[in-house]
Amino acid sequence: MSGIFGIYSEKNCTEDLVWGVSYLQHRGQKFCGWAVSTDNRMVYETHGGKLREKINFEEVKNVEGKIGLGVVSSGDRQPISELSKFGEFFLVYDGNVTGAKGLKEDLLNEGHSFTGYYDPSYIPDNVLIGKILALKGPVDGIEQLSKRIKGDYSLILLTREGIVAARGWGRKPLILGKGKDNYVVSSESCAFPNLGMKIERDVKPGEIVLINKEGFKTLKQLDLKPIKYGTFEWVYTANSASIIDGVSVEEFRNKIGAILAKRYPVDADLVSEIPNSGIGYAVGYANRSGIPHIRIFVKYDYADRSFTQGTEKEREEEAKRKLIPIPSLIKGKRIIITDDSIVRGTQTRESHVPRLKDAGALEVHARIGCPLLRDKCSYGKTTKKKEEILFVKMGMSNEDDVKKYLGLDSIGFALPEDLASASGKSLEELCLSCWGI
Repeated sequence: MSGIFGIYSEKNCTEDLVWGVSYLQHRGQKFCGWAVSTDNRMVYETHGGKLREKINFEEVKNVEGKIGLGVVSSGDRQPISELSKFGEFFLVYDGNVTGAKGLKEDLLNEGHSFTGYYDPSYIPDNVLIGKILALKGPVDGIEQLSKRIKGDYSLILLTREGIVAARGWGRKPLILGKGKDNYVVSSESCAFPNLGMKIERDVKPGEIVLINKEGFKTLKQLDLKPIKYGTFEWVYTANSASIIDGVSVEEFRNKIGAILAKRYPVDADLVSEIPNSGIGYAVGYANRSGIPHIRIFVKYDYADRSFTQGTEKEREEEAKRKLIPIPSLIKGKRIIITDDSIVRGTQTRESHVPRLKDAGALEVHARIGCPLLRDKCSYGKTTKKKEEILFVKMGMSNEDDVKKYLGLDSIGFALPEDLASASGKSLEELCLSCWGI
Protein backbone atom coordinates (compact mmCIF):
# COMPACT_ATOMS: atom_id res chain seq x y z
CA MET A 1 0.00 0.00 0.00
CA SER A 2 1.21 3.49 -0.84
CA GLY A 3 0.20 7.12 -0.81
CA ILE A 4 1.09 8.94 -4.03
CA PHE A 5 0.97 12.64 -4.91
CA GLY A 6 1.77 14.68 -8.02
CA ILE A 7 1.78 18.41 -8.70
CA TYR A 8 2.13 20.97 -11.49
CA SER A 9 2.57 24.53 -10.24
CA GLU A 10 2.99 27.96 -11.78
CA LYS A 11 5.61 28.63 -9.09
CA ASN A 12 8.10 26.40 -7.27
CA CYS A 13 6.20 23.24 -6.33
CA THR A 14 8.48 21.58 -3.79
CA GLU A 15 6.99 22.93 -0.54
CA ASP A 16 3.44 21.94 -1.49
CA LEU A 17 4.79 18.64 -2.82
CA VAL A 18 6.43 17.42 0.38
CA TRP A 19 3.59 18.64 2.57
CA GLY A 20 1.04 17.02 0.27
CA VAL A 21 2.82 13.69 0.54
CA SER A 22 3.11 14.05 4.32
CA TYR A 23 -0.70 14.05 4.64
CA LEU A 24 -0.65 10.54 3.15
CA GLN A 25 1.79 9.10 5.71
CA HIS A 26 -0.92 6.78 7.12
CA ARG A 27 -0.78 4.81 3.85
CA GLY A 28 2.81 3.65 4.36
CA GLN A 29 5.78 4.08 6.68
CA LYS A 30 8.45 1.79 5.22
CA PHE A 31 9.77 4.01 2.39
CA CYS A 32 9.36 7.60 1.25
CA GLY A 33 10.63 9.74 -1.59
CA TRP A 34 10.09 12.54 -4.08
CA ALA A 35 11.24 13.67 -7.52
CA VAL A 36 11.14 17.09 -9.21
CA SER A 37 11.79 18.25 -12.76
CA THR A 38 14.08 21.30 -12.69
CA ASP A 39 15.12 23.48 -15.62
CA ASN A 40 17.93 21.19 -16.74
CA ARG A 41 17.48 17.82 -15.02
CA MET A 42 15.33 15.65 -12.77
CA VAL A 43 16.34 15.32 -9.13
CA TYR A 44 15.04 12.87 -6.58
CA GLU A 45 15.45 11.53 -3.05
CA THR A 46 14.31 8.25 -1.49
CA HIS A 47 14.75 6.79 2.00
CA GLY A 48 13.64 4.00 4.26
CA GLY A 49 11.32 5.30 7.00
CA LYS A 50 8.84 8.14 7.50
CA LEU A 51 8.86 11.23 5.34
CA ARG A 52 9.34 13.92 8.00
CA GLU A 53 11.99 11.87 9.81
CA LYS A 54 14.09 11.20 6.73
CA ILE A 55 13.62 14.21 4.46
CA ASN A 56 14.67 17.74 5.34
CA PHE A 57 11.75 19.88 4.20
CA GLU A 58 13.75 23.10 4.32
CA GLU A 59 16.40 21.68 1.98
CA VAL A 60 13.78 20.32 -0.41
CA LYS A 61 12.15 23.77 -0.65
CA ASN A 62 15.43 25.07 -2.10
CA VAL A 63 15.05 22.77 -5.11
CA GLU A 64 13.52 24.83 -7.94
CA GLY A 65 10.96 23.03 -10.08
CA LYS A 66 7.34 23.32 -11.19
CA ILE A 67 6.53 19.62 -11.62
CA GLY A 68 7.00 16.90 -9.03
CA LEU A 69 5.74 13.73 -7.41
CA GLY A 70 6.13 12.02 -4.07
CA VAL A 71 5.30 8.79 -2.26
CA VAL A 72 5.06 7.03 1.07
CA SER A 73 5.04 3.25 0.86
CA SER A 74 4.57 0.18 3.04
CA GLY A 75 5.90 -2.03 0.24
CA ASP A 76 8.86 -1.36 -2.03
CA ARG A 77 11.23 1.60 -2.32
CA GLN A 78 9.91 4.44 -4.48
CA PRO A 79 10.09 6.45 -6.69
CA ILE A 80 11.90 4.62 -9.48
CA SER A 81 13.24 6.09 -12.73
CA GLU A 82 13.45 4.86 -16.30
CA LEU A 83 15.15 6.27 -19.41
CA SER A 84 13.84 5.23 -22.81
CA LYS A 85 13.32 6.58 -26.31
CA PHE A 86 10.29 8.37 -24.90
CA GLY A 87 12.47 10.26 -22.43
CA GLU A 88 13.21 10.06 -18.74
CA PHE A 89 10.42 9.55 -16.22
CA PHE A 90 9.89 8.83 -12.54
CA LEU A 91 7.15 6.51 -11.33
CA VAL A 92 5.21 6.13 -8.07
CA TYR A 93 2.57 3.47 -7.68
CA ASP A 94 -0.10 2.12 -5.33
CA GLY A 95 -1.41 -1.37 -5.92
CA ASN A 96 -0.46 -4.98 -6.38
CA VAL A 97 0.60 -7.08 -9.36
CA THR A 98 -0.53 -10.64 -8.80
CA GLY A 99 1.44 -13.06 -10.93
CA ALA A 100 4.48 -10.77 -10.84
CA LYS A 101 6.82 -13.75 -11.23
CA GLY A 102 5.20 -14.71 -14.52
CA LEU A 103 5.35 -11.12 -15.76
CA LYS A 104 9.05 -10.96 -14.88
CA GLU A 105 9.71 -14.12 -16.88
CA ASP A 106 7.77 -12.73 -19.84
CA LEU A 107 9.80 -9.51 -19.78
CA LEU A 108 13.08 -11.44 -19.58
CA ASN A 109 12.02 -13.53 -22.58
CA GLU A 110 11.28 -10.31 -24.46
CA GLY A 111 14.87 -9.13 -23.91
CA HIS A 112 14.52 -6.92 -20.84
CA SER A 113 17.15 -7.08 -18.11
CA PHE A 114 17.10 -6.31 -14.39
CA THR A 115 20.39 -5.24 -12.86
CA GLY A 116 21.61 -4.07 -9.48
CA TYR A 117 19.18 -6.04 -7.30
CA TYR A 118 20.34 -7.79 -4.15
CA ASP A 119 17.91 -10.66 -4.78
CA PRO A 120 17.38 -11.14 -8.55
CA SER A 121 14.58 -13.61 -7.86
CA TYR A 122 12.47 -10.75 -6.51
CA ILE A 123 11.84 -7.77 -8.75
CA PRO A 124 9.45 -5.18 -7.26
CA ASP A 125 6.12 -4.51 -8.94
CA ASN A 126 7.00 -0.91 -9.71
CA VAL A 127 10.13 -1.99 -11.58
CA LEU A 128 8.09 -4.38 -13.73
CA ILE A 129 5.60 -1.61 -14.44
CA GLY A 130 8.41 0.80 -15.26
CA LYS A 131 9.81 -1.59 -17.89
CA ILE A 132 6.45 -1.84 -19.64
CA LEU A 133 6.00 1.94 -19.65
CA ALA A 134 9.54 2.52 -20.89
CA LEU A 135 8.96 0.17 -23.82
CA LYS A 136 5.67 1.65 -24.99
CA GLY A 137 5.58 5.21 -23.64
CA PRO A 138 3.18 6.55 -21.00
CA VAL A 139 -0.22 6.16 -22.71
CA ASP A 140 0.36 3.00 -24.75
CA GLY A 141 2.40 1.60 -21.86
CA ILE A 142 -0.43 2.06 -19.35
CA GLU A 143 -2.86 0.45 -21.79
CA GLN A 144 -0.45 -2.45 -22.27
CA LEU A 145 0.00 -2.68 -18.50
CA SER A 146 -3.76 -3.08 -18.02
CA LYS A 147 -3.76 -5.96 -20.49
CA ARG A 148 -0.75 -7.76 -18.98
CA ILE A 149 -1.26 -7.63 -15.24
CA LYS A 150 -3.67 -9.10 -12.77
CA GLY A 151 -4.36 -6.98 -9.73
CA ASP A 152 -5.08 -3.26 -9.59
CA TYR A 153 -3.22 0.04 -9.46
CA SER A 154 -3.07 3.78 -9.39
CA LEU A 155 0.12 5.41 -10.64
CA ILE A 156 1.71 8.78 -11.30
CA LEU A 157 4.51 9.55 -13.77
CA LEU A 158 6.76 12.60 -13.72
CA THR A 159 7.77 13.52 -17.27
CA ARG A 160 9.23 16.64 -18.85
CA GLU A 161 5.81 17.39 -20.35
CA GLY A 162 3.94 17.21 -17.04
CA ILE A 163 2.37 14.70 -14.68
CA VAL A 164 0.63 11.62 -16.08
CA ALA A 165 -1.82 9.94 -13.68
CA ALA A 166 -3.69 6.71 -14.30
CA ARG A 167 -6.10 4.48 -12.43
CA GLY A 168 -6.84 0.81 -12.96
CA TRP A 169 -10.13 -0.94 -12.22
CA GLY A 170 -11.07 1.30 -9.29
CA ARG A 171 -9.81 -0.31 -6.10
CA LYS A 172 -6.98 2.17 -5.68
CA PRO A 173 -8.23 5.76 -5.34
CA LEU A 174 -6.83 8.75 -7.18
CA ILE A 175 -8.28 12.24 -6.99
CA LEU A 176 -7.63 15.53 -8.78
CA GLY A 177 -7.39 18.87 -6.97
CA LYS A 178 -6.74 22.50 -7.74
CA GLY A 179 -5.11 25.32 -5.79
CA LYS A 180 -4.65 28.99 -6.54
CA ASP A 181 -1.71 28.37 -8.84
CA ASN A 182 -1.33 24.61 -9.06
CA TYR A 183 -2.97 21.37 -10.19
CA VAL A 184 -2.53 18.21 -8.14
CA VAL A 185 -3.37 14.52 -8.00
CA SER A 186 -3.38 12.45 -4.84
CA SER A 187 -4.35 9.08 -3.40
CA GLU A 188 -6.62 10.96 -0.99
CA SER A 189 -8.23 14.36 -0.70
CA CYS A 190 -7.10 14.81 2.93
CA ALA A 191 -3.90 16.27 1.42
CA PHE A 192 -5.80 19.25 -0.05
CA PRO A 193 -7.53 21.49 2.53
CA ASN A 194 -4.54 22.67 4.57
CA LEU A 195 -2.65 23.48 1.37
CA GLY A 196 -5.47 25.68 0.04
CA MET A 197 -6.55 23.14 -2.57
CA LYS A 198 -10.02 21.90 -3.47
CA ILE A 199 -11.31 18.71 -5.02
CA GLU A 200 -11.93 18.82 -8.75
CA ARG A 201 -12.99 15.21 -9.32
CA ASP A 202 -11.85 11.61 -9.03
CA VAL A 203 -9.73 10.06 -11.75
CA LYS A 204 -12.13 7.61 -13.36
CA PRO A 205 -11.28 3.91 -13.41
CA GLY A 206 -9.41 3.31 -16.67
CA GLU A 207 -8.63 6.99 -17.20
CA ILE A 208 -5.20 8.38 -18.13
CA VAL A 209 -4.83 12.09 -17.31
CA LEU A 210 -2.16 14.64 -18.24
CA ILE A 211 -1.58 17.46 -15.75
CA ASN A 212 0.31 20.53 -16.97
CA LYS A 213 -0.06 24.30 -17.20
CA GLU A 214 -3.34 23.84 -19.09
CA GLY A 215 -4.86 21.92 -16.19
CA PHE A 216 -6.29 18.40 -16.54
CA LYS A 217 -6.59 16.65 -19.90
CA THR A 218 -7.84 13.10 -20.43
CA LEU A 219 -5.36 11.41 -22.74
CA LYS A 220 -7.29 8.16 -22.98
CA GLN A 221 -10.20 6.33 -21.34
CA LEU A 222 -9.56 2.59 -21.21
CA ASP A 223 -12.51 0.21 -21.22
CA LEU A 224 -11.62 -1.77 -18.10
CA LYS A 225 -14.12 -4.24 -16.69
CA PRO A 226 -15.37 -5.00 -14.17
CA ILE A 227 -15.09 -1.71 -12.27
CA LYS A 228 -14.72 -2.40 -8.55
CA TYR A 229 -14.31 0.31 -5.93
CA GLY A 230 -11.97 -0.26 -2.99
CA THR A 231 -14.42 -0.83 -0.12
CA PHE A 232 -11.66 -1.20 2.45
CA GLU A 233 -10.61 2.39 1.75
CA TRP A 234 -13.80 3.59 3.46
CA VAL A 235 -13.68 0.84 6.08
CA TYR A 236 -10.09 1.36 7.24
CA THR A 237 -7.36 2.62 4.92
CA ALA A 238 -8.32 6.20 4.13
CA ASN A 239 -8.04 9.16 6.48
CA SER A 240 -11.39 10.16 8.01
CA ALA A 241 -11.14 13.60 6.40
CA SER A 242 -10.90 12.16 2.88
CA ILE A 243 -13.60 11.85 0.25
CA ILE A 244 -13.13 8.73 -1.85
CA ASP A 245 -15.14 8.39 -5.07
CA GLY A 246 -17.62 10.97 -3.84
CA VAL A 247 -18.11 9.32 -0.44
CA SER A 248 -17.01 10.97 2.82
CA VAL A 249 -14.97 8.44 4.79
CA GLU A 250 -16.14 9.84 8.15
CA GLU A 251 -19.80 9.83 7.10
CA PHE A 252 -19.47 6.26 5.79
CA ARG A 253 -18.16 5.10 9.17
CA ASN A 254 -20.84 7.07 11.06
CA LYS A 255 -23.54 5.39 8.96
CA ILE A 256 -22.11 1.92 9.56
CA GLY A 257 -21.94 2.62 13.30
CA ALA A 258 -25.62 3.61 13.32
CA ILE A 259 -26.54 0.44 11.40
CA LEU A 260 -24.62 -1.67 13.93
CA ALA A 261 -26.46 0.00 16.81
CA LYS A 262 -29.82 -0.79 15.25
CA ARG A 263 -28.98 -4.38 14.32
CA TYR A 264 -27.03 -5.37 17.44
CA PRO A 265 -28.50 -3.52 20.45
CA VAL A 266 -27.03 -4.29 23.88
CA ASP A 267 -27.32 -2.77 27.35
CA ALA A 268 -24.05 -0.98 28.02
CA ASP A 269 -22.63 1.97 29.91
CA LEU A 270 -20.45 3.40 27.15
CA VAL A 271 -19.31 3.11 23.55
CA SER A 272 -15.62 3.52 22.78
CA GLU A 273 -13.36 2.88 19.81
CA ILE A 274 -10.11 1.22 18.95
CA PRO A 275 -8.46 4.42 17.69
CA ASN A 276 -8.11 5.85 15.24
CA SER A 277 -10.09 4.13 12.48
CA GLY A 278 -12.75 2.92 14.94
CA ILE A 279 -13.75 6.45 15.98
CA GLY A 280 -16.31 7.08 13.22
CA TYR A 281 -18.11 3.82 14.01
CA ALA A 282 -18.27 4.68 17.73
CA VAL A 283 -19.73 8.13 17.00
CA GLY A 284 -22.40 6.63 14.74
CA TYR A 285 -23.22 3.87 17.23
CA ALA A 286 -23.48 6.28 20.16
CA ASN A 287 -25.64 8.78 18.27
CA ARG A 288 -28.07 6.06 17.17
CA SER A 289 -28.22 4.14 20.46
CA GLY A 290 -28.07 7.02 22.92
CA ILE A 291 -25.28 5.28 24.83
CA PRO A 292 -22.53 7.77 25.77
CA HIS A 293 -19.41 7.88 23.63
CA ILE A 294 -16.47 7.88 26.04
CA ARG A 295 -12.84 7.43 25.09
CA ILE A 296 -11.26 4.61 27.13
CA PHE A 297 -8.15 4.12 24.98
CA VAL A 298 -5.81 6.96 24.07
CA LYS A 299 -3.62 6.46 21.03
CA TYR A 300 0.01 7.33 21.67
CA ASP A 301 0.70 10.14 19.22
CA TYR A 302 4.02 8.76 17.98
CA ALA A 303 2.84 5.21 17.25
CA ASP A 304 2.32 3.87 13.73
CA ARG A 305 -0.62 2.00 12.26
CA SER A 306 -0.24 -1.59 13.43
CA PHE A 307 -2.04 -3.07 10.40
CA THR A 308 0.56 -1.74 7.94
CA GLN A 309 3.58 -3.20 9.74
CA GLY A 310 5.53 -5.78 7.76
CA THR A 311 5.50 -8.81 10.08
CA GLU A 312 3.16 -10.32 12.67
CA LYS A 313 5.65 -9.60 15.45
CA GLU A 314 5.91 -5.94 14.40
CA ARG A 315 2.10 -5.66 14.28
CA GLU A 316 1.76 -7.12 17.79
CA GLU A 317 4.43 -4.84 19.23
CA GLU A 318 2.95 -1.75 17.59
CA ALA A 319 -0.56 -2.63 18.80
CA LYS A 320 0.61 -2.92 22.41
CA ARG A 321 2.61 0.29 22.15
CA LYS A 322 0.01 2.49 20.52
CA LEU A 323 -3.00 2.18 22.89
CA ILE A 324 -3.01 3.44 26.47
CA PRO A 325 -6.10 2.47 28.54
CA ILE A 326 -7.78 4.81 31.05
CA PRO A 327 -8.59 2.45 33.99
CA SER A 328 -10.85 4.86 35.90
CA LEU A 329 -13.28 4.98 32.96
CA ILE A 330 -13.22 1.19 32.48
CA LYS A 331 -13.72 -0.24 35.98
CA GLY A 332 -17.21 -1.56 36.63
CA LYS A 333 -18.48 -0.68 33.14
CA ARG A 334 -20.25 -2.63 30.42
CA ILE A 335 -18.35 -1.57 27.33
CA ILE A 336 -18.99 -1.62 23.58
CA ILE A 337 -15.83 -1.28 21.53
CA THR A 338 -15.94 -0.47 17.83
CA ASP A 339 -13.26 -1.35 15.31
CA ASP A 340 -12.97 -1.25 11.55
CA SER A 341 -12.26 -4.96 11.04
CA ILE A 342 -10.91 -8.17 12.53
CA VAL A 343 -8.15 -9.51 10.31
CA ARG A 344 -5.72 -11.60 12.33
CA GLY A 345 -7.39 -11.08 15.72
CA THR A 346 -4.11 -11.06 17.61
CA GLN A 347 -4.46 -7.55 18.98
CA THR A 348 -8.05 -8.00 20.17
CA ARG A 349 -7.35 -11.34 21.86
CA GLU A 350 -3.96 -10.61 23.41
CA SER A 351 -4.15 -6.87 24.02
CA HIS A 352 -7.50 -5.07 23.84
CA VAL A 353 -9.90 -7.45 25.62
CA PRO A 354 -7.49 -8.67 28.34
CA ARG A 355 -6.52 -5.12 29.26
CA LEU A 356 -10.15 -4.08 29.54
CA LYS A 357 -10.97 -7.08 31.72
CA ASP A 358 -7.85 -6.52 33.84
CA ALA A 359 -8.95 -2.91 34.36
CA GLY A 360 -12.28 -4.11 35.75
CA ALA A 361 -14.65 -4.06 32.78
CA LEU A 362 -17.79 -6.08 33.56
CA GLU A 363 -18.58 -6.86 29.92
CA VAL A 364 -16.86 -6.23 26.59
CA HIS A 365 -18.93 -6.26 23.39
CA ALA A 366 -17.44 -5.66 19.93
CA ARG A 367 -19.11 -4.06 16.93
CA ILE A 368 -17.12 -4.32 13.70
CA GLY A 369 -17.41 -1.98 10.72
CA CYS A 370 -17.28 -4.64 7.99
CA PRO A 371 -18.09 -8.32 7.52
CA LEU A 372 -15.81 -11.01 8.93
CA LEU A 373 -12.74 -11.28 6.70
CA ARG A 374 -12.36 -14.69 5.09
CA ASP A 375 -9.65 -14.23 2.45
CA LYS A 376 -6.44 -12.35 1.65
CA CYS A 377 -6.49 -9.20 -0.42
CA SER A 378 -5.16 -9.75 -3.94
CA TYR A 379 -5.08 -6.02 -4.62
CA GLY A 380 -2.88 -4.79 -1.75
CA LYS A 381 0.11 -6.16 0.10
CA THR A 382 -0.60 -6.11 3.83
CA THR A 383 -2.59 -9.33 4.12
CA LYS A 384 -0.56 -11.52 1.80
CA LYS A 385 -1.81 -15.01 2.66
CA LYS A 386 -5.27 -16.43 3.32
CA GLU A 387 -3.75 -18.36 6.21
CA GLU A 388 -3.09 -15.07 8.05
CA ILE A 389 -6.83 -14.43 8.38
CA LEU A 390 -8.14 -15.39 11.84
CA PHE A 391 -11.25 -17.17 10.54
CA VAL A 392 -9.12 -19.38 8.28
CA LYS A 393 -6.09 -19.78 10.53
CA MET A 394 -8.15 -21.08 13.47
CA GLY A 395 -10.46 -23.21 11.33
CA MET A 396 -13.56 -21.38 12.57
CA SER A 397 -17.10 -22.19 11.49
CA ASN A 398 -19.02 -19.04 12.37
CA GLU A 399 -18.94 -15.67 14.11
CA ASP A 400 -19.70 -17.25 17.50
CA ASP A 401 -16.34 -19.05 17.25
CA VAL A 402 -14.70 -15.64 16.78
CA LYS A 403 -16.49 -14.24 19.85
CA LYS A 404 -15.32 -17.11 22.05
CA TYR A 405 -11.74 -17.03 20.76
CA LEU A 406 -11.43 -13.29 21.39
CA GLY A 407 -12.96 -13.52 24.88
CA LEU A 408 -15.87 -11.18 24.07
CA ASP A 409 -19.36 -11.15 25.57
CA SER A 410 -20.89 -10.49 22.14
CA ILE A 411 -19.82 -9.50 18.65
CA GLY A 412 -21.60 -8.00 15.67
CA PHE A 413 -20.32 -7.44 12.13
CA ALA A 414 -21.59 -5.13 9.41
CA LEU A 415 -23.06 -6.95 6.43
CA PRO A 416 -22.16 -6.52 2.75
CA GLU A 417 -25.45 -4.72 2.10
CA ASP A 418 -24.53 -2.26 4.87
CA LEU A 419 -21.37 -1.33 2.98
CA ALA A 420 -23.45 -0.69 -0.13
CA SER A 421 -25.97 1.38 1.81
CA ALA A 422 -23.34 3.53 3.54
CA SER A 423 -21.37 4.15 0.32
CA GLY A 424 -24.32 4.69 -1.97
CA LYS A 425 -22.83 2.14 -4.38
CA SER A 426 -24.38 -1.11 -5.54
CA LEU A 427 -22.97 -4.41 -4.29
CA GLU A 428 -21.84 -5.12 -7.84
CA GLU A 429 -19.67 -1.98 -7.82
CA LEU A 430 -17.86 -2.88 -4.58
CA CYS A 431 -14.80 -5.07 -4.25
CA LEU A 432 -15.79 -7.69 -1.66
CA SER A 433 -13.16 -10.34 -2.37
CA CYS A 434 -11.56 -10.27 1.10
CA TRP A 435 -14.95 -11.18 2.55
CA GLY A 436 -15.15 -14.20 0.26
CA ILE A 437 -17.80 -12.65 -1.99
